[in-house]
Amino acid sequence: MLTLPFRDISLAISVAVCWAFNLVVIKWAIQSVSPLTLGCLRFIFVAFPLIFFLPRPKIPLGKLIIIGLLLGVAKFALLFKALELGLSIGMCALTLQTQVIFTAAFSYFMFGYQLSKREWCGIFLALCGVAMLAAQTDNAASLAGFALVLCSAVCWGLSNNISRTLKNVDILQLTVWMSLIPPLPYFLLSQLWEGPNTFFESLHAISLSEILSLGYIVIAATLFGLTGWTWLMRQHNPAKVSIYGLLIPVFSVFFGWLCFDENLSPISVAACSIVFSGLVINQWPKNAAPRDDLALAMQEVA
Repeated sequence: MLTLPFRDISLAISVAVCWAFNLVVIKWAIQSVSPLTLGCLRFIFVAFPLIFFLPRPKIPLGKLIIIGLLLGVAKFALLFKALELGLSIGMCALTLQTQVIFTAAFSYFMFGYQLSKREWCGIFLALCGVAMLAAQTDNAASLAGFALVLCSAVCWGLSNNISRTLKNVDILQLTVWMSLIPPLPYFLLSQLWEGPNTFFESLHAISLSEILSLGYIVIAATLFGLTGWTWLMRQHNPAKVSIYGLLIPVFSVFFGWLCFDENLSPISVAACSIVFSGLVINQWPKNAAPRDDLALAMQEVA
């Protein structure tokens, strides 16, 4: 059975919509604020003031730092810069979901997780679609953006596998305390990648629209989305919930069309369909014991 109570289905769809629209908000915000400045501010306000009210998760400091660097810095810095280069919202969201494939691949090599024939088939289909998408990029900037998002998905997949080694950890506590790690690396990256004055110029350029965008990213996409999704994971078989995460690229394509007039060529639509089919095949719930809800929750966070 794939059915959940109507209330919980509504929550799952709401979180998927929230995370899909998050890409639109990010793209709006980086038109005035540099991507790495936005990333720095995002994690500062995720950490504060909640860090004063939530205990530190009982995990080794080294793992907390690694997750913070991989998930907080590498994944989002690459994603934000890809959007700055002009990669479409829909292609960005769909390419980012290939983290499912990289998560499975890292699980195979790091933990000896045996992939089923169905999962191998899904991986193969998704990679074929990714190759088609790469071939459809029409300029160097789009190709660079596509490569950055693909690298972001790789970092996400690696972070997911590190998260699998954590047991009995509250994901909200982990997210808040992990958010202490990224701000300094974001600042240093901004100095190296964007120039020594860009960070401070972006701070001076912040207006009400950027503050509202940052509020949405922190409160709606991070705190509401994360809390709601994790609650669903713990109320139901995580495999039944995670399938709703595949709605994120679908909503993202719609929001890209609605807000930025983005259109996909017929070949790109076919490539996206192949990637999506591969992800569905790979992620479709099995009649097996549910997997760790922390790993699956981290796997879906956008």
